Amino acid sequence: MESPFILGINGSPHHEGTTSELLGLVLKGSSEAGAETKIVHLYDLNIVHELGHYSQHPSKAVPSEMPHDGITELYSEIIRADGLVLATPVYWANMSGVMKDFIDHLTPLENDGFQLEGKIAAFIAASKENEGGLEMAVMSMVTALAQMGVLIPPNSVMWYPGGWNTTNKKVDSWAKEDAPKAGRNMVKLIEILKKNKIEWSS
Repeated sequence: MESPFILGINGSPHHEGTTSELLGLVLKGSSEAGAETKIVHLYDLNIVHELGHYSQHPSKAVPSEMPHDGITELYSEIIRADGLVLATPVYWANMSGVMKDFIDHLTPLENDGFQLEGKIAAFIAASKENEGGLEMAVMSMVTALAQMGVLIPPNSVMWYPGGWNTTNKKVDSWAKEDAPKAGRNMVKLIEILKKNKIEWSS
């Protein structure tokens, strides 16, 4: 069986920082579980805003009608990927602008045959300070991709900073603790689905 391929999307302008660190931890867990992984830094790409075809001309909301840019060049890898990990800093209680552009560019893949349906996904939102908006930022990404048909395994919706107390211990950073687990869980679910094909739209 071919190794799972998991594509990490960094929506931060920094290649090194908390967002990138958490993304790296997820992909490290995936790699250790046998997956092929790759990180794309959105701020390194030339991005053209999505033209909004869907609201006026849904038949034009397809990959071939999208302006050629750095994200449309990723379409083949997005389609090949078994899993996606979206990681963003928190800007004014939401995802970064480039991450929103990335998600907008996924609309043609959904509209043209639900091409993300059944893929596995994980989500990360990180802030330098615990100033609020973390949950809103991460759930904005979750809501969009869940509508597109992705599957979300346990431990795969994370935000930082954030701690919690369990019945037997205090965890200072649950996102950093969960990130490798999320990567491993993605691979486990991908391998199960590869062995047990499901026609989601039937």
